Amino acid sequence: MIRYSLPDFTRHLRLNLMMVDFMRKSPEIFQDDIEISSLYGSFPGCIMNGGRIMQEVQERYSYAQIAETFDAISEKGLTARLTLTNMLIRPEQYEDEYCRMIFQAAQGHDVEIIVNQDELADYLSSRYHFRRILSTTRALSGAEELNRMLDRYDLVVLDYNHNKDDAFLKKVSDPARLEVMPNELCRPGCQARQQHYLAVSQYQLTGESDFKCPNAEYYEKSGFTGRTQDSPTLLSNEDIRRLNAEYGITQFKIVGRLHSKELLLESYVYYLIRPEYRAVMVEIIRKKLGK
Repeated sequence: MIRYSLPDFTRHLRLNLMMVDFMRKSPEIFQDDIEISSLYGSFPGCIMNGGRIMQEVQERYSYAQIAETFDAISEKGLTARLTLTNMLIRPEQYEDEYCRMIFQAAQGHDVEIIVNQDELADYLSSRYHFRRILSTTRALSGAEELNRMLDRYDLVVLDYNHNKDDAFLKKVSDPARLEVMPNELCRPGCQARQQHYLAVSQYQLTGESDFKCPNAEYYEKSGFTGRTQDSPTLLSNEDIRRLNAEYGITQFKIVGRLHSKELLLESYVYYLIRPEYRAVMVEIIRKKLGK
């Protein structure tokens, strides 16, 4: 079984719940042996957010809005994955009032945390009993270090630069507990990646950052499906099934927290929908979204 985690549960919540409903009502139009198992993301204004700056929604959610979001995800039988990957969070900020409200609203729901810092993971899992996922923002480049992290975490998100690296994957002690990002559009081997993540973390805390991504033009190229075969990182559906068959990898995280709905929809129909139904599904979804 291939299990997909979709972005995200605030900006794209309506689209994601719509995809879940389509899959349950019309399973014949979806790829074989797949399911949507979780939604990941962060609530606006959460200082622990990292990886991506959520710019479109600036207003913090009320407790009622947060609870309604968790309820909507739970009603579909999905897991909510909180993105808490700020690299600059300090222990004195662990009890931030807004973050604590989010964690309290999460109680009684199936919630996992995606983190960058071991200390934060230990604190939140001991206090709130969340399952823990180590973020790709850690950029684990060595198999030995990755294996150590597999001893600490329930899942570890694979550095996308190793998506097609069989020599590396064969060194992983338990590849079945990896999560893979099949459609990361960042340039393979990007040298500014950690600097970018740090800038995002700083912005989340201060609202200021002067970082300019040197690969913005590469990232913003529309589409990805025509590049999967030639790219060392982008995965085709055939690549995903090979990883599943050869390494037992079942968890795949579709990237797109900041993607436009059109670009995200391209990823969804490619990975989730059978080829013969893709065009009609795009039109149906656009109409339902009011576009």
